[in-house]
Amino acid sequence: MKTVFVSALLAQLCVGSLALVPQLRAEQVIELQPEYVYGRNRKPRMGYRKPEVFDPLSDQFYQSGYRDFPPIPDELKAVDAMTRSEKMGRMLVCADGWFWPYSRTARKNEPAGIDIELVQSIAKRKGWELSIMWANTGTRFGQGPAFHATIDRGVCDVFVGLTVTGEDQHLTGHAMLFTVPYMSSGFVLVTQGPAMGAKTMDEIKARDLALGVPVYSPIYRYVQEHGFKYEGFFQNHQVVEALLENKVQAAMIWSGTVSKARLENPQAEFEMVKGYVPMDEMRWNSVWGVKEKESAFLAFLNAELALMVKSGEVKRIVERYGMPYLPPF
Repeated sequence: MKTVFVSALLAQLCVGSLALVPQLRAEQVIELQPEYVYGRNRKPRMGYRKPEVFDPLSDQFYQSGYRDFPPIPDELKAVDAMTRSEKMGRMLVCADGWFWPYSRTARKNEPAGIDIELVQSIAKRKGWELSIMWANTGTRFGQGPAFHATIDRGVCDVFVGLTVTGEDQHLTGHAMLFTVPYMSSGFVLVTQGPAMGAKTMDEIKARDLALGVPVYSPIYRYVQEHGFKYEGFFQNHQVVEALLENKVQAAMIWSGTVSKARLENPQAEFEMVKGYVPMDEMRWNSVWGVKEKESAFLAFLNAELALMVKSGEVKRIVERYGMPYLPPF
């Protein structure tokens, strides 16, 4: 009897509630206020922590529109980059999420990279905040798609972590210009065991030792053309693995690889030859890219970079990452 009574009461309540719905819809239209959800800026932590894997190309939050900064106000989207930065009090930067030691992103990772520290320093001097849009320049289609998805669409005003190779036609298609160079990178000599003490590639040749080199690279072609004994490996990190496994006692690797190699293998015996200067044809300037029309912003960045080179700030940051500082040339 009790069960029947409760069921009847619930039925009456449901019918009554449904009867009120048309009246509510007719009298009142509920409008939801738009809300923006911003990512939380993570503060730097002391020491090195191995980053979590973070791939913006497959990360669901990133793909759905998540960014670690607020959107550009509509009234500032069409103004020049210098005005926008000053009005917003924010510097808009695009960077590769995997280009260590220049830039890197992971949810729980510090430090962020050489270029990120440099733009942080510039923003701090101006009293600005910093917003970073992560991109991927390492696809088989090159940097073009990354430019198209970021700086071409106006989501940032400067793209950091670029290299002058002499074959930079891809910038023309995106109406971009380089800043002044602030450092350079290149292939450097690394030795261990019986190769220790050698200062040049010719000394390695004199000791009848093979050089580990990455294939399909300028240094690979060089050792072939100049009669060096060598062992070819597919990528720079595989050359490092060959050193760790004592397959080779000397190697020519990109200077940025030295940073990662020492970071991941602090117990390793190999060392970069101190003071080694890469050959001109094995050395490239590091720069940033801005849109051609942004002359005032380009002049601002050039002045800031020149100041940091002159003061030694760039050198201090680079060497803190375990990468040899090579001045621009």
